[in-house]
Amino acid sequence: MFIFVEIKSILEVRLITTFTIRNLENLKEGHIYYRFKERNIYLNHLFSFIDTGFKNGDKVLIIESMKNLPKINEEIQQRYSADQRESIRIVNNFDYYFSGGDFHTKTILGHFEKDLTLLTKDNRSIRTWAHVEWASDEPDAEQLKEYEATADDFVAREKMVSVCAYSCNSLSPMLHSALEQVHKYVMTDESFSISKLYKKP
Repeated sequence: MFIFVEIKSILEVRLITTFTIRNLENLKEGHIYYRFKERNIYLNHLFSFIDTGFKNGDKVLIIESMKNLPKINEEIQQRYSADQRESIRIVNNFDYYFSGGDFHTKTILGHFEKDLTLLTKDNRSIRTWAHVEWASDEPDAEQLKEYEATADDFVAREKMVSVCAYSCNSLSPMLHSALEQVHKYVMTDESFSISKLYKKP
């Protein structure tokens, strides 16, 4: 006599909360807060972001600091074909973050929409990378949070990938906390994770 015993395995399903930096390359949409320390690592991640965009057929908007623009422009000329370069728009972040005073949301979004319009003539998807800086010693945390919350809504609505990069040297604990609350993902030079503080209204 044979006795058949059915054995059921129990699988535990857990949410993934920590990623490697490779997950940025696999992301199809999302708002990412990137706090960086090392300039060279920062630039490597920026070019990886552009490369991934091209693989996905995206156009790329880069809002960058004046001090990084010469290096970035030089690298773009060397790395990419003329056709690929047509799919990249680079702008000075001064026009976004300083011209209307620190984080004047309406001014920033006006520039943003104008630049996106210039890139969307052929209906291809767009990804954005912004190096965020300010003129004052430290911006108002609530004002910064309001601006990034508005950007978060826009990114979600347009289903795009958008990186907001901040130097660690310019971030107080209060600013860091405010930024984690309005970005779904948090990235450093070495890591990529879901923000534990992200709150969607």
